[in-house]
Amino acid sequence: MSNTQNKVFVEESIIPIPRCPYFIKRVWSIKEKETKGKESKKTNKVIIEKRGLINYEIVFINKKGDKDNRSSFNFSLAFYRYAPDISENLSESKRAWLNTLADKYNLSPETIPEGHIYHLISDGGNEDEIKNRIKNSVFSNGSEVEVITMQTAQPLIIGLGEASPYETGITLDFLTGLPIIPGSTLKGITRRAAIMIYGAEYWDKFTSDFEKKFSYQPEIKQFNGLKYLDLLPYGEEFAFVADQIENHFVPASFTEIFGTQDKKGKVIFMDAYPVNWDNDPDKKLFRLDVMNPHYGPYYSNEGWDKKEKRPVPPGDWYNPIPIFYLTVNVGVKYRFILAGKDNGLLKIAENWLKFALTEIGIGAKGNQGYGVFGEV
Repeated sequence: MSNTQNKVFVEESIIPIPRCPYFIKRVWSIKEKETKGKESKKTNKVIIEKRGLINYEIVFINKKGDKDNRSSFNFSLAFYRYAPDISENLSESKRAWLNTLADKYNLSPETIPEGHIYHLISDGGNEDEIKNRIKNSVFSNGSEVEVITMQTAQPLIIGLGEASPYETGITLDFLTGLPIIPGSTLKGITRRAAIMIYGAEYWDKFTSDFEKKFSYQPEIKQFNGLKYLDLLPYGEEFAFVADQIENHFVPASFTEIFGTQDKKGKVIFMDAYPVNWDNDPDKKLFRLDVMNPHYGPYYSNEGWDKKEKRPVPPGDWYNPIPIFYLTVNVGVKYRFILAGKDNGLLKIAENWLKFALTEIGIGAKGNQGYGVFGEV
C-alpha cells in the first residue's frame, strides 16, 4: 500500500513458514514523476519509484494475536534470510537488530517439525529414558547410546566466521533455528582432548625431544582421574604432541574411536542441541556480545600509506569500531549424544568429551574463555 501524502511506500508480507506467527514490514521513501505520452491523445502517467529504505522490522505475533511480544519463530530464517538493510550506520543498526532478535525469541516446541530429534532429546524424562527413545527411534542396528547433559558456563559461539549479512555468523539448525554444535565439531575437540591425555601417558617417551625443540616442559594435570598435558590445544607445541600420538605411538582406542583415512571410527558424535535455558536469569537463549578491533585501517584496504608507500602501523590511535554479534547465553543446557556398538569405547569417548567441554572449551574466542561448559 502507498501513502503519497507522506511519500512512503509500505510493504507487509507473512513469512511463509508453517506455524511461525510473524511477518515483515518494510517502509520505503518514494519519488513521483510524470511521463508524457508520445501522442496528445494519451494521458500522462504518474510513476512511483521506491527509493531508500526508511524502516524495516519483523513484527512478532503471539498466539493471542498481540503484536510485539516474545514469540516462537524460526531464528535461522529471520537471522539469515530476513535481515534488514543495515548499510547505514552499520554498527548501531546491527546492534539494534540483533538485540531485537535475541529479546523476541522464545522457542515453542509445537513449531518444531514432527519427527525432529529435538523431540527425542528435549527435557522430558531422565537420561535413561532419552537413551531408550534414541535407540528405538534412530538406531536399529543394536548400537548403544550415551547421553551427556551439560550447561554453558561461559558464552558460546559456533560458526562466528560463517557468511552472513552481519559480518559475523552463528551455526543454526535449518529447521528449528536452534544454535547447534555440529557433531564434526564435537569429534574434533574430543580428538584434541585425547591427544592431550595420551600426551601425558606417553610423555616420558618424548620428553627430551619436546624440551630440545621448545625449551620447556608443560605441566601434567588431572581431571576426574585423567592425566593430561597442560598446553594450548593448537599451535606448534600441540602439533608436535599430536604427531607423536598419531604417527608414532598410535593408541588402539584412539584410532578405533576416531578412525583413519582407511577405516571409519566406531563412535558416532551427533549434533548437540540446547534443550533448556531456564537457568539464565533473563531466560533468553541468545545474548548480544561485542568485540572492539582497534586496528581497523591496519587490517583493511586502508592499510597502505600512499604517501609513505608502506603499510600503516597497528597504532592505538585509531578509533575502535564495535562489531556486535550473537552468542548463546550462559546457563543454557545442552544435550550431547554419542552412539556405537562398543560400550567400552563409548565410555572412553564420553570422558574425553566431558574433559574437552570443561577444560578446553568449544567454538570461537576460546582464548577469552568462551565455550566452556559445566555440570548441570
